[in-house]
Amino acid sequence: MKLQKFKENNRNQKGIIIFTIACVLLITGVFLYKTFASFQVIKNEDLINGDVNDPGDIYFAFYKDNKIQKDMPQKEDGYILDEENSYCGVTGGTDPKLKVTLNPDNWSIVVEGVTTSRTKCNLYFIKGAYILGKGIPTVTEGNGLYEVKHDGVSGTIKDEGFNQTEYRYAGSDPDNYIKFNDEDWRIIGLVNVMTSEETVEQRVKIIRKDSIGELTWNTESENNWVNASLKTLLNEGNYYKRTEEFSDTGLNEKSKVMIEEVIWNLGGNDSSVLTVSEFYNLERGTKIYNGNQTTWKGRVALMYPSDYGYSVGGITREECLKLNKEGSGWGSESECDENAWIVKDENNYLTIMAQSNPKGNLFIIFQKHLTGGFPVDWKQQVLPVLYLKTSVKIKDGKGIESNPYNLSVTL
Repeated sequence: MKLQKFKENNRNQKGIIIFTIACVLLITGVFLYKTFASFQVIKNEDLINGDVNDPGDIYFAFYKDNKIQKDMPQKEDGYILDEENSYCGVTGGTDPKLKVTLNPDNWSIVVEGVTTSRTKCNLYFIKGAYILGKGIPTVTEGNGLYEVKHDGVSGTIKDEGFNQTEYRYAGSDPDNYIKFNDEDWRIIGLVNVMTSEETVEQRVKIIRKDSIGELTWNTESENNWVNASLKTLLNEGNYYKRTEEFSDTGLNEKSKVMIEEVIWNLGGNDSSVLTVSEFYNLERGTKIYNGNQTTWKGRVALMYPSDYGYSVGGITREECLKLNKEGSGWGSESECDENAWIVKDENNYLTIMAQSNPKGNLFIIFQKHLTGGFPVDWKQQVLPVLYLKTSVKIKDGKGIESNPYNLSVTL
């Protein structure tokens, strides 16, 4: 056997090959790490409400305001999933067969259509709130859903609950139209309210788009809502029963099952020269005319003065919310009037708020601004207001007047 002499260049060649392979593996490893490092891995058995047919992992990357986050935002953080821009794919790209949504009831991610392993989902979260199961982004000007903070609430029946941040539609004409009772109603917002269990929670509050007519708050000269003739009409009388003069406009049976019975606060006030936040506090307070009750449990009532006040949007919003001009009452500035969607005409509309003195007076929206001193037995326009159960969801529609949201309810 002839022995071949060892050559130095053979060893060099092997070294170069080994070094090249190592570099390739290193670059590949870095690429894979960069690709998946930002994603939170969810094993098949731990997938949040996912629908996976074959074994594999799903990786989630969470973005809040377009910045990568380690964890998914919590429900109380005031964010919604931007479903339009969130996407899933095997290689990180968009796969049209995959659908990712968020269930706001249990705050869990739902991924549909996953059939292979190592699927990646990019989830983008933006400021907003879930209204009847639909994520609505918030705005800071113009028409839309506004965030309303109540940091300074004090003197109310449940200070800690009414301090929660609310979400209210504001502007001259936001996209908050819904079909309820086979009529056009509008969403006031996601509002703090005391439930029948006497805990303050958030429910969607709605108001009828058009008046059901000129009616008397109370036929007796008493501003106690618990004994008011209008309270009886709306909750037990012809409007609720859909009879006589309300045979076409009263509540139908399909709508009644959607209404939640809540505890309405009946706090009063002497003056209309207050800011909107001061009205919000007093409405939920204990300042009342002697003998009146501070709360009432029921289903259908009227708007609060603050409901009208917080409906102002546009560039004048902050100025209007703080409006406090002696003798003018809240909302008498034309810029405020033009940007409040709840009342769009010169008629007078009743509110639920009574004056704490004298006995027979209350607050109304008088020609698009709030004022007090109106007797309870004068007839004014009535817009019924109520809260929806959490089982009510938006089925379809766009929230515009020509294509309002349609509702469904799980019994």
